[in-house]
Amino acid sequence: MIIFWGFAIGLPLLAYGGAIFVSVDGVKRFSHWFENSRAVAAAITIPAWFWTAYECHIIGIDVFDRFTKIFPGQLWIMAAVLSWLTIIWMPKNLSVRALCGILMLMPASLFDVTHLYRPAAGVIFAPVDVFVYVAYILLVIGMYGMFYPWRAEKFLDLILAKAWSQRLFASILIVAGAALIAIGFTL
Repeated sequence: MIIFWGFAIGLPLLAYGGAIFVSVDGVKRFSHWFENSRAVAAAITIPAWFWTAYECHIIGIDVFDRFTKIFPGQLWIMAAVLSWLTIIWMPKNLSVRALCGILMLMPASLFDVTHLYRPAAGVIFAPVDVFVYVAYILLVIGMYGMFYPWRAEKFLDLILAKAWSQRLFASILIVAGAALIAIGFTL
């Protein structure tokens, strides 16, 4: 399962970083298209809401369950309704907001896998820790971008505006993506 996570996280990082090196203008166009596409926003928002419903279903906190499980299937109905309402009422910045929502949800499922690969007590650093560190970084980016998607978009524009920041950002993405894929295969 860790190979899946290596590809699921590492491949997009590697591809985006490589694309920046190959054609930064193409990446800028793609990023602006992504930010403004209603179809992409819908395609990401729906899984994000249903993943949220799943996490609420399995969380097992009585206070949440009291309101989210009044009748069978309530969470899934809520996810469908909230998907539709979000798409029609919040189209601006929705692609970025939905992607960041997924970045916030992803660590919960990832950590279920990474703890299985932890070595015995006393080991300070294990290769699986790279997954954990990257997941926390993506979680923080997701939380910030979820609440301030316009700032996340502007920040990416600032990074892609200068040659030195493009190269640095692309290098970080490529190294992180390649490391996750390689570690996924070695564990």
